[in-house]
Amino acid sequence: MRYRYGVVGLGRVGGTMLALLREAGHIPAWVVSSKKAGGEVVSHEAIPEQPGDAQVVFIAVPDGRIREVADRMGQVWGAQCRGVVFLHLSGLLTSGELSALQDEGAEVGSLHPLQSITDAEQARQVLRGSVFTFEGSEGAREVARLITESLGVPMMTIAREDKVLYHASAAVASNYLVSLMDQAASIIREVGLDQRHLMPLVRGTLANIEKHGSKALTGPVARGDWVTVQAHVRALSARFPDMVPSYLELGRYTARLAGRRFPEEKVKSPGHVDLGELCDALAIKKARGMKVVFTNGCFDIIHAGHVTYLAKARVMGDCLVVGLNSDSSVRRIKGPERPINREQARAAVLGALACVDHVVLFEEDTPLNLIECIRPDVLVKGGDWAVEDIVGADVVRSSGGQVITIPFEDGFSTTGIIRRIKQD
Repeated sequence: MRYRYGVVGLGRVGGTMLALLREAGHIPAWVVSSKKAGGEVVSHEAIPEQPGDAQVVFIAVPDGRIREVADRMGQVWGAQCRGVVFLHLSGLLTSGELSALQDEGAEVGSLHPLQSITDAEQARQVLRGSVFTFEGSEGAREVARLITESLGVPMMTIAREDKVLYHASAAVASNYLVSLMDQAASIIREVGLDQRHLMPLVRGTLANIEKHGSKALTGPVARGDWVTVQAHVRALSARFPDMVPSYLELGRYTARLAGRRFPEEKVKSPGHVDLGELCDALAIKKARGMKVVFTNGCFDIIHAGHVTYLAKARVMGDCLVVGLNSDSSVRRIKGPERPINREQARAAVLGALACVDHVVLFEEDTPLNLIECIRPDVLVKGGDWAVEDIVGADVVRSSGGQVITIPFEDGFSTTGIIRRIKQD
């Protein structure tokens, strides 16, 4: 079966589908694009007044425009949509985006090539070897099956509710693989090699995965070589601190895959560092383009308000440093009965929070000396402080940084907790 078809959008995927369908014997009726399709194909700059003799219409526009295009065709064509099959090419969105066309009697579906396409020249080659996935009405599914058969590619049907997970899997396999390779290439460039030298290893690994699946796993985590993992973490912390979190998360997942327990105690940073160590660590992070956020406090009895505040502070940058008042500092500020918890205990609890990257103690009543040494990109304080009264605000601003206040959560107070304990 050969179809007459229209294509809306001649980007990388739309243009490639136009060409592949022609090569397979299908007949282009028209295209909608600001680009010329070439040959004798009729081109429109806007949706034509009628579908003409097009039996199948491919909607190859960005995801955010699919519903808009479908609604417009439904308005312009009305009952002429009946009997036409409409297929959009999004991997994320469902055939529900074409509901305006279905309401007019059309068959609708999403037909997505499970492939990463970066340029038109590459697209024709990779699409021929790809799996296409379909979701939509039964009539559209049969037409999609015949079309993919004519292209010589397999088609798999997935449920509407599974489209987001399907797209997430594709993003991990494609987009995040690019990110991982960029990390690996950045690291290996430090020793005088580059991505070319990694590619034989990558190709060999992909071949092993294709043959053995997850059983292709090798390396220090798979064999429980935690000394090597520790060495990796130390080296990355010293040169590529921005990559440490992803290394650890992948290590945890890999350990589960290998049936091992990831030794958190062997890779966890200490509760607090001294100022010299901190400044050295932050210099490396800033050189890697990481934005440093600083806040401070006594954090005597840590409660939900503290945790919410610190989590909000952390999202304002890439690294959160907490300046922690020492015991003597707290006594001067809060009185002789405070702190309830000693500085080492308070530092340990803060350091265990996922949103906190570094804890540093200071003996003074204010963290001005810390701020002058650290020069954070963002200085954060609670909403009960006026910006002009925040210690170190002028230092941060003079360095081009920001000073931000975050409102405290109502109903949470260390003083209130202590008062209730005494009352009880």
